[in-house]
Amino acid sequence: MHTQSEFRSAPPAAPQFRRGTVMVMTAISLTASVSMLALVMESSRMMARSSEVQIAADSTALVAAQMLSQQALTSTARTTAVNFGTTYNGVGSGYTLNFPPASGPYAGQQGCVESLVSAPFSTPLATVLGGTRNTILHARAVAGPKSTPSPDLLTALDPDSIPGIVGSGTGQLRVEGGVRTNSRGGGLDEKGVAISGATGFGVQLSLADRLAASQVNVVGGVNDPTFFSGLTGGSPNPLVCRVATASDPFKNLPVPTATLGVSVLLRGEGRSTSSSTNLTLRPGLYTNILVTAGTVTFQPGIYVIRGGSLTLTGGNISGQGVMFYLTGTDYSALYGTPDNADGENTPSSASTMGSVTISTSVNLTGYNSSSSPFHGMLIHTRRFNTNPIIISSPQGNGTLTGTVYSKWGPLTLSGRGVYNLQFVTRRATWNGSNGLTLTRGSATFMSTSQVFLLE
Repeated sequence: MHTQSEFRSAPPAAPQFRRGTVMVMTAISLTASVSMLALVMESSRMMARSSEVQIAADSTALVAAQMLSQQALTSTARTTAVNFGTTYNGVGSGYTLNFPPASGPYAGQQGCVESLVSAPFSTPLATVLGGTRNTILHARAVAGPKSTPSPDLLTALDPDSIPGIVGSGTGQLRVEGGVRTNSRGGGLDEKGVAISGATGFGVQLSLADRLAASQVNVVGGVNDPTFFSGLTGGSPNPLVCRVATASDPFKNLPVPTATLGVSVLLRGEGRSTSSSTNLTLRPGLYTNILVTAGTVTFQPGIYVIRGGSLTLTGGNISGQGVMFYLTGTDYSALYGTPDNADGENTPSSASTMGSVTISTSVNLTGYNSSSSPFHGMLIHTRRFNTNPIIISSPQGNGTLTGTVYSKWGPLTLSGRGVYNLQFVTRRATWNGSNGLTLTRGSATFMSTSQVFLLE
């Protein structure tokens, strides 16, 4: 007898087929990822190139503006700036420089430069996406001079003048601001430590308390650090030695020319030597200005003295908003030659130039034109002029105001009272027997002009 199992095996299952959905999704995701990566890489390339183009615009604007500040011709400034851009910034062409800017807040402002740079950029991915393969990147920059006030009222520029500042008088020179000298003369620092390797002194004072100031900066040293004092009782010694050499704050100041306010009218000599004289002088080109007596009024403006001196030793003298520029007989008011080639060079001109002597009370204020680079300047000598500036007159507050700039001319002070003056000269000597105060007061002084990116 056979027994049959009640359980039967199930028939074989039908085969299952996959539709490939995962593979399709993977392919789509991979394509999107690669496309996104390509887009990111392309965007990074464009950003890097845009940065290069902007740097090219910035640098060419700065170079051109710096050249203009050094009295270069526009054509020279343009060529130098473009050569710099093509050599160092990786943009070989596409430069447009406007002198002055044609647009923006500095449009039409002399001394400023607008640089427009265009550079092609190839984007292969754009073709795939239906765009244009080549595009043009643009950048713009504006550079020009910007004025900043200087805290120093007495600056001696020449490193080789030893001493740079001398105080030999019995009176005190009080400077309500800073004092600075680049003199490399030796001596002692503010702590009494000897400065080795240097001869003489950076500053030499004959007596204690001869120089009072808010700060005294000396590249070298001094003969006695205890001879310096602050402006108020109990204030610390203002002396700081071993400081870095300071650049000429007015090294970028242009030469006065007709386009900057100089009258080309020939005035001959301005002279008043009689007490009965009543003379009004007007801006222009003079051979000499001499006033020993009488009443003399200087009309506002720029007085260029070619080959002669400015000598004010007597009389009743006044002039509001005036500047005296002492230069050589070969000076051109139209082009500023040969003065505009002086720069930072050591004087070598054989041209005759004069000095400045003020030994009487006067009422003179510096040039007053806020749009002029000479705003606040009272006395300005050609950079190669090595003749002295001597001021020995008594003055009251507000009667003698402005900036005195003589890059290679020595200064001698021996007056008394109050001078609202700022001095930047080769070296300085104080030998007065009475007290003299240098203070800004309400005076307008020249500001330091440096070139910056403005836009």
